[in-house]
Amino acid sequence: MQTEELEAYSEQVLSTVSKNVKKYRELRGYTQMQLALEIGMSGGAYLGRAELRKPNHHFNIKHIAKISKVLEIDIKRFFEE
Repeated sequence: MQTEELEAYSEQVLSTVSKNVKKYRELRGYTQMQLALEIGMSGGAYLGRAELRKPNHHFNIKHIAKISKVLEIDIKRFFEE
């Protein structure tokens, strides 16, 4: 597989995760700040930038695992389109 294909695929996955974090966060009634604090972040700015997919801001697997627990959502749902 070409490097460009892998890069495009990984960006697509990151976008899907970000979209789903926002969707499930809102469904559960959490603000960005509330969720950020629940998962051990000091503020909501990074979480907000990751949801919007700002350059160099994305959720890592530890973030997703913690968010999954806090929101009581099966982790695999964050990866579903």
